Amino acid sequence: MNFGTGPAPHSLPFFPNLTSAMHARPSSVPPGHLVIDLQMLPPEGRQLSGHIESGVFHLEDGGPKAVSPLLYDIHVFREGDVLAVTGSISADFEMQCVRCLEPFTHRIAFDDYSAEEEIGENSASVDLTERLRDDILLALPGHPHCDESELTTRPCPAAGRFLPASSYSPLHPEDADEGDRSHLWDALNQLKIDTGSKN
Repeated sequence: MNFGTGPAPHSLPFFPNLTSAMHARPSSVPPGHLVIDLQMLPPEGRQLSGHIESGVFHLEDGGPKAVSPLLYDIHVFREGDVLAVTGSISADFEMQCVRCLEPFTHRIAFDDYSAEEEIGENSASVDLTERLRDDILLALPGHPHCDESELTTRPCPAAGRFLPASSYSPLHPEDADEGDRSHLWDALNQLKIDTGSKN
């Protein structure tokens, strides 16, 4: 794992879940979070590469399941009151195809990622963990199809079994024409007239 060139571990400007950086993480920083120490961030910013454990996604059972850490290779730099982030992030998830109902692995990847995180007043650090996590989760497909995965190179086993709504045709084509059902309305109207005449 490459964290780039920079100061010695005791002055790292971020706090990944690494044993070598344990003594550099303030007690208020949860383990495994990506926290940028603004006081140690040079004016030109810094390149950071690493991962955040998959548990950060906090996904419920029965839905997508993270099967890899959240990988990041980003450049962070300060622009006034915001911390700018550019680079790439990705994570792999196991999910169920809505057509064949079989599990498959899907990768969410941003190769040209960019984000800005507001720096609070008097803040000495910025935690990027939630921002990276949320941007990955928001990209999860609502109706996943296994044949659209970058990692699963196969046709969906259920492909062609179901016709799209646009290709639907009634069993009796004559029923599709509103005009052909006019006699039904005439009969209904006559029934109403006959019923009314008895009162």
